[in-house]
Amino acid sequence: RHSGWFFAVALYVFGTQDAEDAPGPKERSMLLDHAKLLGSFLVIYGHFMYYNLTGEFSEMKTWLNGAQDIMWPAVHARGMVMMPLICFVSGVCSQGSVSATRLRRFLMNLVFPTMLWVFVAKPVIYDSMMTMSTDTLYQRVNALWTLKAFHEEWYLQALVLWRGSTFILWSNFHPAVAFILMLATSCLGGYHHFDQSQLAWLKLDEALGFLPYFAVGYVTPFKKIEQLLPKPSFFPAVLILAWTIFAAPALFPTALPDGHGWYGCCGAEKSFPLVTGAEYSLFWTRRLAKVSCDVMPMLALVFLVLPRSATSVSWIGSETLHPYLFHILVLTWVNRGLELLPIPKVTSEMGHVAVLLLHVPLVLLIQFTLASKIFRWVWKWCFEPAWLLDLVLEPEQRTTRLPAALPPLAAPVPVQSGVDRGSVLNLGAIRSGEYESEALPAGKRTPDTVASGASDSNPRLVFAHRKQASESSFASTMRMSTGRSRGSCRWTPSLPITGMKEARVYYPLLLPLFLVCTTLPLLTLAWIGPATLVQIMASIPPYLVLGPMAVAVLVTPGLLAYHTHRLGGTVEAPPAEHREGEPLTHVVVVVEYKEPVDVLERTMESIAAQSDIDSRPIVVVATEGRDPERHAAAAAMQTVAGDRIQRFIMTEHKLSEGETVGKHSNENAAMRQIYRQLVEEEGMDPFEILITIVDADSILSQTYLSWAEASYKRQQDGRRLIYSGPINTYRNFSDGNILVQMMEIMRNNADIFYDPRQAYHPQSNYTLSLGLCAELGFWSVDSIPEDIHTAAKAMLNNYGSLTTMPIPPLISNDLVAGFSDRYVQAKRHQWAITEIAWYVALAEHQPLTFPGWAAVAGAEMSRAGSFFNASKVLSGYIATGWMSWYIVSNWATLPANAQMYFIAGLVAWLCSWGMFWICEAWVWRNLMPQFPIKKPSVLNWIILVGLSPIWQLLATLVFFVLPTLHVLVHAAFWGELSYVCAPKGDQQAEEVKKQRAQQ
Repeated sequence: RHSGWFFAVALYVFGTQDAEDAPGPKERSMLLDHAKLLGSFLVIYGHFMYYNLTGEFSEMKTWLNGAQDIMWPAVHARGMVMMPLICFVSGVCSQGSVSATRLRRFLMNLVFPTMLWVFVAKPVIYDSMMTMSTDTLYQRVNALWTLKAFHEEWYLQALVLWRGSTFILWSNFHPAVAFILMLATSCLGGYHHFDQSQLAWLKLDEALGFLPYFAVGYVTPFKKIEQLLPKPSFFPAVLILAWTIFAAPALFPTALPDGHGWYGCCGAEKSFPLVTGAEYSLFWTRRLAKVSCDVMPMLALVFLVLPRSATSVSWIGSETLHPYLFHILVLTWVNRGLELLPIPKVTSEMGHVAVLLLHVPLVLLIQFTLASKIFRWVWKWCFEPAWLLDLVLEPEQRTTRLPAALPPLAAPVPVQSGVDRGSVLNLGAIRSGEYESEALPAGKRTPDTVASGASDSNPRLVFAHRKQASESSFASTMRMSTGRSRGSCRWTPSLPITGMKEARVYYPLLLPLFLVCTTLPLLTLAWIGPATLVQIMASIPPYLVLGPMAVAVLVTPGLLAYHTHRLGGTVEAPPAEHREGEPLTHVVVVVEYKEPVDVLERTMESIAAQSDIDSRPIVVVATEGRDPERHAAAAAMQTVAGDRIQRFIMTEHKLSEGETVGKHSNENAAMRQIYRQLVEEEGMDPFEILITIVDADSILSQTYLSWAEASYKRQQDGRRLIYSGPINTYRNFSDGNILVQMMEIMRNNADIFYDPRQAYHPQSNYTLSLGLCAELGFWSVDSIPEDIHTAAKAMLNNYGSLTTMPIPPLISNDLVAGFSDRYVQAKRHQWAITEIAWYVALAEHQPLTFPGWAAVAGAEMSRAGSFFNASKVLSGYIATGWMSWYIVSNWATLPANAQMYFIAGLVAWLCSWGMFWICEAWVWRNLMPQFPIKKPSVLNWIILVGLSPIWQLLATLVFFVLPTLHVLVHAAFWGELSYVCAPKGDQQAEEVKKQRAQQ
């Protein structure tokens, strides 16, 4: 009978429409999402501490041994904010007039999910996962079968009662009256212990106990207060902390009744049975005192501390239900895992603080994981039970009774048969909305494609059309090419490549994931123990250890021989037969922003002096519109070039919405302008134009462009490859301090003598065709590591193939001499570790096959400086130091085989160290004389080489490990990094000298 009434109401709700059903974007409050996020964090972190304090978790026996004096005050302080905040937010979200839409959402998003959770999901699935016992699963399935399965969830049940009461009762009163009535209901209800009655399953004690906080949220003009109050700051957080820990306990020394139950429990269980008479009658005032004490810091926290604009973790605030419901399960599993590890016992207060801080990223990781789309999809049947509509509505009602869908996009313009053969596609306008796209089905061709000889083998042809003009296709541009290029049948991609905007939601996960990847090998080593590991090594036959060591030692001379042969003749022009065929058009792009004029003039001189190319290069100076000296700098460069270049073009970039400041957005704007000018207006083949990107402080080898063209022509199809020479930052080598010099030698040596078995990646300076630029959508406007990102997009465009081709000529740049400036540059370099988030976004948003995605992601994982490489380096250094210390301190007791292996490893390291410096000497002797290098003194070389193991360790720590951790923290809590240009030229040396003199 009751079920019949319930479904009758449901049919009525789903069978009506009102104005709120109209489609359109619903504005979210970032402040409200951050409040939900904070409440969820406090719940998870508080339960971690509480269950350890009560003994249900075991960490109090190990690294939190004796931490009660720190944790209990933290638990009590958190309790004054946590549940009041969550209930307050629930009240805010319950504001508004009653409508059919809100009733529908109430049923579908709260009532039905709550019923499925407490009657099915939690008692059967959740509880079985908690115990991991088949007996529990059998018992709960049997209880479900007999309709006896139930496991309460007090907050969801209370929320159903609260929100349902607003629809039925409170919305009929003035907010002030409703507020007073809710307070009165709570205060009077506290005298009765409902949990001992037949209504215990409703959790009325908790619903009435926290009703005042819901009432505060229900009547608070949230938006108005948010607009009136000043911008948030961190200072009020200090006052809130002082209030919750010191002031409130001093103001109310007697325990006040907590909202988790009636007056006879939860803080007042000792005082309430003793009161009589008037004190008993006025005991409700203690609940009001408790509410007043809690609401003040909570409101101050929400309106004065929490950020009001979107952050990288804001999205979790809109998905806090799953973290709230499942976090205890995850914490239980984590605790069981920790019990298997040999965690040391920590008794110092500083150690306890460190352990508690270590759990902060763990809680963030739990929030991120449980709020992720994948996890929510697994439980969609319970919390988004749209399948219930199939049981209630007829098929035709499912589309007519639900809110209308968003209107479709504008219809595509039909393909016109009469096409101007000279018209071309403005790719730069695709992103800005000037074009609309139409996808043709497989095998269908327009008259234009048939005339051009397009093949049926192209499964998907995508054309673009102007909104108020006839068809204009990229194929028209491609048909203009003649001779060697095979670019005439290339179609524009049907979908743009996913950008970093979609990847930023994963930034908060990077820091905890990095800590897990770094500590897991170390925990494994601690679990096994150095002694056991040494015994295992000693049991391995010598030929299985010494053989691979010998091979590894011989690989380095082999690499030296290969690379000396590859690079040896690059000072001279490539053989003439490698450059046969129609000449290519070279466009050299110099990206600059407030660079010294003498540096730009030096760069221009090296471009104008290029030899052995059939046509003079076009020089593009990509400037920023906010640079007041851009015109003077461009004029100085043009004067230096004179008539030695074919054309001089200056572009100005103005930052647009969605772009981030940096080289990437500047060169993106410049290349779109060059495409319009050379391809659309002048009709040139974009695959016959080679774009060379150089930094403002670059000195090109005199034969660089000649080698780039020869490498392009030697390939079977070189149109979709990137050509990159070895990185070199030795131009002002002597200006740097010893650590900067060591770091640059390590970078340059690794790039020059790269492992040919690994995918090669460009750094700063590289060459590619303008046609490939267009296919990739030019440069991503929100990705700071543009070289790494562009190479990854090129691999994606070629189904994961090795797309970057190393070419032998060098381009010499300046190193950043100042210590602090070099650290800032290191942070910018290490920001490339956020690329791993982009690969996750690709898997989610880009329609890729797994082999193609895996090939590109695998290349990123193996890249030097990548996310997993940085984790491996850090854990490797720690593990190597740990094992070395153990071996040296226990040398006399080690097995003979272990001693022999250690000595062999030391010899192998000495050999690799010697070969490293032999390779470096060869570079300085054979490649550097072509550049105006500022060479260091002999004493500098002696100190650098003699103590290089120490410098290498320190340089890696200062300019690799610390910047990596820095950018991970920045990505997790602040989002995108601000681009800072590194100082260039000889002026930076003078600034460094001044700084040293002042010190």
